[in-house]
Amino acid sequence: MKGRFITFEGVEGSGKSTNIAWAADYLRSAGIEVLQTHEPGRTKIGEELRTVLLRTRDERLMPMTELFLMFASRMQLLEEVIIPALIRGTWVLCDRYVDSSIAYQGGGRALGVERVKTLIRAMGDRYAEPDLTVLLDIPPIVIPDRLADRPLDRFESEETSFFERIRQTYLELAAEEPRIEVIDATLPLKSIQEQIAVLLDVLVNESSNE
Repeated sequence: MKGRFITFEGVEGSGKSTNIAWAADYLRSAGIEVLQTHEPGRTKIGEELRTVLLRTRDERLMPMTELFLMFASRMQLLEEVIIPALIRGTWVLCDRYVDSSIAYQGGGRALGVERVKTLIRAMGDRYAEPDLTVLLDIPPIVIPDRLADRPLDRFESEETSFFERIRQTYLELAAEEPRIEVIDATLPLKSIQEQIAVLLDVLVNESSNE
């Protein structure tokens, strides 16, 4: 089997961490070698950038600065981790990828979707296209309850309107991109994971027949 690239997207509190870990275990149970990773971070440089991006501060982090830092961390992750793993035939599951930049900086920060897509195109042959993107969709009104048991980072502290713009951008993107599968993340966890399993099984079967 060749390596497959699967990304998980959604606003804060949508259950990405829980479901990506479950998906990794599901694939491993099928005998597939899996690498689980996340954005921003995972590399030494990426984790330093993650600290800058997530830490609350008195000084405002400008939207364009935020966008470029995200892409800097992403390129480091691609070069060091994702591309080598895919070449080895490993399946890579990533918590966030380029769609997050489109939704968060393009939509949430109002920089514009096309501006972000220009940076994606600038990645050239170092861009890895996901085989599947799972978008865990929740209405922003439920985010505070889902984050109530933990200290909030810079993104999690944003107002509801910020997440409404993000969600709308995600859904518009999903309508354009066949690789993006939207799952209602307000459903019971078992139902969510049953839907994810169906999507993963399709990729496993396709890979087995290649």
